[in-house]
Amino acid sequence: MAEIDPALLDEMNAIAEATQKAELQLLQKRVELLSPIWEKRRALIAKIPKFWSTVVQKHDALAQMVEEVDLPILEHLTDVWVKHDSKDARNYEIIFTFNENPHFKNKTLVKKVAIKDDEPVTEEFKIDWKEGKDVTVKDHKRKKSDSDNISDSFFSWFRDEDTSLADLFVHEIYPEALSVYAEDDEDFEDDESVDLDDDEEDEDDEEEEEEEEKHTKKKSKK
Repeated sequence: MAEIDPALLDEMNAIAEATQKAELQLLQKRVELLSPIWEKRRALIAKIPKFWSTVVQKHDALAQMVEEVDLPILEHLTDVWVKHDSKDARNYEIIFTFNENPHFKNKTLVKKVAIKDDEPVTEEFKIDWKEGKDVTVKDHKRKKSDSDNISDSFFSWFRDEDTSLADLFVHEIYPEALSVYAEDDEDFEDDESVDLDDDEEDEDDEEEEEEEEKHTKKKSKK
């Protein structure tokens, strides 16, 4: 590999830094523009029962983490909000709000991600479980499989050091939450329209058969 002139290398590094800065500015602007829209969406979602618990159970990446023991807890999930740092939008918090429930004392559970040394890091969030209600302990039977990459519970995610799912949630699941929620409903509507079409075709066939029978009877009389 040929050596690169130090001056040229400096210029290339400067371009890389400028690119990173521009991307951050774009992210900041995106968050600024979308925040009021998400606020309006939030108000509408609040009127839909079990919206976020449905999203969690429908999206593949989240659903594979959900165990049977999680379902009664997710019934109490009332809101999810993503809050970005005003100075660096790469830093964010995913805030899950729950109504009063028999499982834990927290009103909110938070997944926080921050950039340190250009790498995303997260820390464990302490869930204040009520006595005997901690579903993250490892004496529960798994619903999906015994593979090491499947969590004992969705709520184990709040102590997981991996940030990939949080990033997926912020940049894909959260923006497309309405689509995720309505996914099966759309499939149902499609199936329903197909059934209607089939019914119409059956009716047409019956009418044609009746006409043929009438025509045959007229001929026989002649």
